[in-house]
Amino acid sequence: MVSLITKLKTERQRRIARAQDIIVKTVFEVFSNNVVLHGGTSIWRCYNGNRFSEDIDVYIPRNLHKIETFFQLLEKRGLVIERKKISENNLFSTLKFERTEVRFEAIFKKMSGILKEYQTFEGNLEAIYTLPQEELIKEKISAYLNRFIIRDLYDVFFLLRYVQNASSILPFLKKLIDNFDNPKDESNLGALILSGITPKSTEMIEYIKDRIKNG
Repeated sequence: MVSLITKLKTERQRRIARAQDIIVKTVFEVFSNNVVLHGGTSIWRCYNGNRFSEDIDVYIPRNLHKIETFFQLLEKRGLVIERKKISENNLFSTLKFERTEVRFEAIFKKMSGILKEYQTFEGNLEAIYTLPQEELIKEKISAYLNRFIIRDLYDVFFLLRYVQNASSILPFLKKLIDNFDNPKDESNLGALILSGITPKSTEMIEYIKDRIKNG
């Protein structure tokens, strides 16, 4: 397994990756089996993704005592809590690690995850819970149609390689095609791709159409 150190392009990306490892380790330490990692970082770390992702997104139960313990441990481990907002349904926070910002967001919802290996910055593998690729694709399609950001489309394109039988997600893929509009920020994708070429949105859409046709 190649260490992430060799793939990341900038010192800022390396600092964010180290902060993410601390956050992920801590949230699973506090909430144990009741955490499910999702979003772009789960794709990057658990599905050998090729796109850098900044934010940590999880599903956890709404337990205020454990949430406070979680943030106290983060502070002891070198992170600074810049902003923290807890509502009835979710949590949003902005943290700093070595002067670099990273966001942690949680939805208070019980989700069934699958066991996957999370690759750390140093290249170690740690067992955690994340969503199956089909569920991540559904989330990413919803996100793309809501904000038309290129990274969401790329994540759908990338994850489809792990789907053997696309029948369960065909309605979602068709919805994406039927409601597709060009991304607002296509030029931003190149800075996030860690290796290889940067596909165009038109190329990714054609790939998705082929998967709809061929299953």
